[in-house]
Amino acid sequence: MRVLFTTFAASTHLYNMVPLAWALRAAGHEVCVASRPNIQADILAAGLTAVSVGDEIDMVNDAKMLEQLPDDGTPYRMGYDIAELRPEKLTLEYVRDTLGLYSSFISEYQANQAMLDDLVRFARSWKPDLVIWDALTYVGPVAARVTGAAHARMLFGMDHFARMRELFHRLRAQNPDGPQNDPMGDWLAGRLAPFGHEFGEEMVTGQLTIDPLPSWMRISGDLPVLPVRFVPYNGPSTIPDWLAEPPRAPRVCLTFGVTARNVGLHHMRIDELLQAVAGLDVEVIATLNAEQLESVSSVPDNVHVHDFVPLNALLPSCSAVVHHLGASTMGTAIVHGVPQLLVPGNLWGEPQMARLLEEHGAALFIAPEELSPETLTSNLARLLDDPSFTEGAAQIQKEMLTRPSPGDVVSTLEQLVVRHATTGG
Repeated sequence: MRVLFTTFAASTHLYNMVPLAWALRAAGHEVCVASRPNIQADILAAGLTAVSVGDEIDMVNDAKMLEQLPDDGTPYRMGYDIAELRPEKLTLEYVRDTLGLYSSFISEYQANQAMLDDLVRFARSWKPDLVIWDALTYVGPVAARVTGAAHARMLFGMDHFARMRELFHRLRAQNPDGPQNDPMGDWLAGRLAPFGHEFGEEMVTGQLTIDPLPSWMRISGDLPVLPVRFVPYNGPSTIPDWLAEPPRAPRVCLTFGVTARNVGLHHMRIDELLQAVAGLDVEVIATLNAEQLESVSSVPDNVHVHDFVPLNALLPSCSAVVHHLGASTMGTAIVHGVPQLLVPGNLWGEPQMARLLEEHGAALFIAPEELSPETLTSNLARLLDDPSFTEGAAQIQKEMLTRPSPGDVVSTLEQLVVRHATTGG
């Protein structure tokens, strides 16, 4: 069969999909990956066939423009949070407007009309049997509907779209006199209409949800879910020679991934982070680039800075990892059983994920308003000294490693295609 993957132009979201794409290719299926031009080189470097759709996106400068808006404490400073949990906030109007904004503003920005037009044009020519789409990339289900393909979405984080969608339908049914309009449904209907198709609920959540997160991070209800083991992929990598030598002291990885570099996570005061570890008897490997180091007054003697080190190679030698809770960094730490010190911002409910990791005994969480050199030093020392965190990390590692691998789930995806072809759904 032919399988079309599609994601918006973020390498971390692509990397999340690469192991499954490899598994399908190894099983004998044709695979290609469609995205905007920004990550074409990343697709090719992963050994996959690339399809360029849409125009370039400038997330760095666009993020800087967003920073000019008043900081109201919500993601993207737009007044709404897809990960909102407080019952008093979750009114029908709030849930409706959140879904509307996150679809027509954020998803539209990341996968715009130009990307949709090109993707549909390609899909009509290539005729995929299955479309696997990143869960923010709402051109995927449209291309699948237009071409008659089966389709599944792949999660990159907790399933807030599905959770909010379920809540929206429940609140609307409970409030028949309240607003009944559906901005997200209308937005997707508008994308489908030029191609002669109508909106259906599977356009929001797919015919199947592929979930590489731990089972206790699942927040959607009765949707069909395909759990899959998280398999780390760090892009083209060379293992540095120094990794072959055992560390002279407990090794700590300090990393903020490409997310901080691309969209900016300015709650992290890197200079303070580095000074906080200076007094500890640890060897710190910090993956920071030149721009991130501009704010650093000095690098402590026990800190070794590298622009890039493949985490899949580095973390097995580490006693702890300090990070912003990027899904890939979290998944790699889980796979290798490494305790985590989490200093997340909030783009997609990262604090909620941090609390869950902390509740499972594998991490400590520092909220942005509590972030200081003192809290960093004390929490990192606790993470290293208390063996319960190593035990907690081992427990969630065990659960992840018992899940089906990408190769194991290929047959389920094949069955989805057969079922769709015979029943039309």
